Amino acid sequence: MNPCVAQRRYLLLILSSTFLQGSSFVASKIVLTELPPLWLAALRFFVAALSLVPWLWLRRCGRVAVGTAVPISAMPWLGLTVIGLLQTAGVMAFLTLGLTQTTASKAAILMASNPLLVALLAGILLKERVRPLAWLGLLLAFAGVVICIGMQSVMSGAIGYGEALVMAGSACWALATLANKRFRLTIDTWTLAFWQMLIGATALALLAAWRGELFILPAHTAVAFLWLAIPASTGAMGLWFAALHTGGAVRTSGFLFLCPLFAALITFAISGEMLSTHEMLGGVMIAVGIVLLSRTPAARPASRAASLEASL
Repeated sequence: MNPCVAQRRYLLLILSSTFLQGSSFVASKIVLTELPPLWLAALRFFVAALSLVPWLWLRRCGRVAVGTAVPISAMPWLGLTVIGLLQTAGVMAFLTLGLTQTTASKAAILMASNPLLVALLAGILLKERVRPLAWLGLLLAFAGVVICIGMQSVMSGAIGYGEALVMAGSACWALATLANKRFRLTIDTWTLAFWQMLIGATALALLAAWRGELFILPAHTAVAFLWLAIPASTGAMGLWFAALHTGGAVRTSGFLFLCPLFAALITFAISGEMLSTHEMLGGVMIAVGIVLLSRTPAARPASRAASLEASL
């Protein structure tokens, strides 16, 4: 493929994914007024996975000529289970619980700190050497996260419960990103999205049932839920995995800072709610740090075990 065409395709994938992910923070806040958090996450991804069933069935029947369908018995179940438990169950359990205690904009900014976690964990788990410019980006992005939360809260040790949960979700996402690149699954993007969402949704439903959560979905929140379940989940997840496959872990994760921008713009359009000064300053610092990470030349792995396709 022509490099310019490939670059435009990559940008279209990642911009579309981050816009949809940004919209999910706003839609989640709306639906959380009616649904308990774990059932929201479980139902969201059950519906998202089911929305892919017709496409997968047409593909298996040979009516959609995209790659080769993999038999159930040949599926990489270990990789799918690990990614599903981290990417869907872990991320969404922590994020939806956190959203009950913090704002959509702040949650989006904290989730956008994901690239610094990816880079740090790549160095720890996969022995990737992090170059000086990347360390500068990491430190700047970390400082941005501290300012976003509020320096006074950090110094006093009084980080909010909601913010802590969202950061745990971000850590799960970073681990899922590394696992996705490490396993190098030989299945297409939408099959990966379907199975990992179904596995994660099942785990979330079991956890919600164990906690004794009850739910009723009122008609007036159905539109927000359907947007959350299909475009903001199925679409965002499939586009994210496609972009991750094309652009590498750290480079692709760097674009996650667009999520809080989109979330803030959508929130402002709906309710007029603006980011606070310290949230905007912290967000800008995270963005600059991520740009420095993305511009650093690719590092050679320090061991054979390190096979992550990322530029640090």
